Amino acid sequence: MIEHLRKYTGLIIFVIAILFVGLAFFGDNVAKSHRNSNDPVALKVDGREYTMTEVQKLGGAPMALAQGFRMFEMFDFLSTLGALGGGDETEHRFFVNRLNVRQAAEDFGVYPSKEEITAEIKKMTSFQGADGAYDQQRYNDFATKSIGRLGMTEGDFIDVVRDVIATRKLSEIIGGGLTVDRTLAAQQVTSRDQQVAIQIARIPLSKFQEELKPTDEELKAQWETTKDKYQTDRKIKLSYVIAKPTYPELPKDEVKLPDAVTDEQKKEAEKKAADKKAIDEAKLAADKREIDKELADKVDSFLQEIEQSEGKDFAKLSEENGWKVVTTDLFARVALPAELAGNTRSTSNPLPIGDILFKITPGSDTMSSFSEALPIADGAFLVAHLDQAEEPRTKTFEEAKEQVRVDYLADKAGEALKKEADEKAAKIREALAAGKSFADAAKEQGLEVKSLGPFKATDKIPDEADVSTLFETASMVDPGKLADPVMRPDGATLVFVEKREIVKDPARDERVNQSLTGLTSNQQRIAFSAWLDEKLAATQIEDLRKKQP
Repeated sequence: MIEHLRKYTGLIIFVIAILFVGLAFFGDNVAKSHRNSNDPVALKVDGREYTMTEVQKLGGAPMALAQGFRMFEMFDFLSTLGALGGGDETEHRFFVNRLNVRQAAEDFGVYPSKEEITAEIKKMTSFQGADGAYDQQRYNDFATKSIGRLGMTEGDFIDVVRDVIATRKLSEIIGGGLTVDRTLAAQQVTSRDQQVAIQIARIPLSKFQEELKPTDEELKAQWETTKDKYQTDRKIKLSYVIAKPTYPELPKDEVKLPDAVTDEQKKEAEKKAADKKAIDEAKLAADKREIDKELADKVDSFLQEIEQSEGKDFAKLSEENGWKVVTTDLFARVALPAELAGNTRSTSNPLPIGDILFKITPGSDTMSSFSEALPIADGAFLVAHLDQAEEPRTKTFEEAKEQVRVDYLADKAGEALKKEADEKAAKIREALAAGKSFADAAKEQGLEVKSLGPFKATDKIPDEADVSTLFETASMVDPGKLADPVMRPDGATLVFVEKREIVKDPARDERVNQSLTGLTSNQQRIAFSAWLDEKLAATQIEDLRKKQP
């Protein structure tokens, strides 16, 4: 399928040439006169009109494609072109950014080759088998059976991949003139290569929480100003089927030998048995692959038939396939039924099934109330339909009271903690300036001191869960100085730096090179995003649907 992206090149060029001449002769009136009345114009971009189908194909469909088929390799592309979010505005932004990327690719002469497109597709985890290798059949099934549900063709998908590659190249071109000072990369690496020795003193949050005794009136006053943050959980009711494969069992042949046989005969018989077992296992593996393929085809046909019936024949088609429909009660994300509590079947990126099911949101499209065919454990597939959803609502005061109490204590205690930590730090700094040791100055403030280190960023320290924060804090402070209080959920930590030194590392130069490459790439992405934002801001976009009565 991928190997034949284009056939009959000469014929296609000839046909395109004829079409081009025709369009040049008749102008835009031809397109307008043949515009499908069932496909109204939706968007005007710099004076040119685009139909709903065109906007969906270039905008909404690729966004749904990456999410629905979990094409994580495309997420950077979506993010760069502003596709993260929801609604018409996001779709329109992504659509216009794709137009701008295509124009830029033409201006800069960026034309990804068929070989580059093929290589990009073969790297996608969506088309890899259990062994991590590219699976042509997976791609074929996707291109011929699955993608059509999004109103896309294989050619549309290839166009998306082409734009992904073009965006990457344009980022390098547009941001290529930017350079990152090697000194910055060296400082970044060197900072992580430090070894520090510190003394710390902690002020627990619990001290201030215990002193607070809020009344119901105080809690209710806080709830009144923050009630929107206290929401009930979304609950959903599902009907679902689990399509399971039935595999043959491995033959169990026991080798029986007469008592009076030589060691050589025993070895020969054991070898024959081992060879037979290997053949049986290979055959079983092949049979399983064929059964898996047949089940995948069956499930895909099942979804297509559901779509054709506009979702009405879900139960009927399930019964015809021998799959039992299970209907749940309303449940929250934290109370998943046991059958739905696992992860999708994936060697590279398993996803919680519950997360996927709770993202099902009914729309105008019939299939929006259905999940995709989710691969789950033991070669099975799960298809779920959202029967009912109870959307989140603001909790009453009584329902939210305990959460309000926790937040009230955290807020008020946190304010008191920060005030005291800053005051004690100021007094300790005065004592240090007067020549006192940190230990003595902290003791005068009623604090216990603990010495840590020397340690590096990657070291583990017994009884210290957040070594990285302590290291990051100390790495930015001169020896003999006290850092600003480190505020943590359970209290404040005062960090005094005794010593900082750079650890020798012969591999540092190579890591500086790697850091420089990473910083440069990030700089290029930022520059390209800024350029794209400027292009978008200069583009005249008009939503024509809002003008329709």
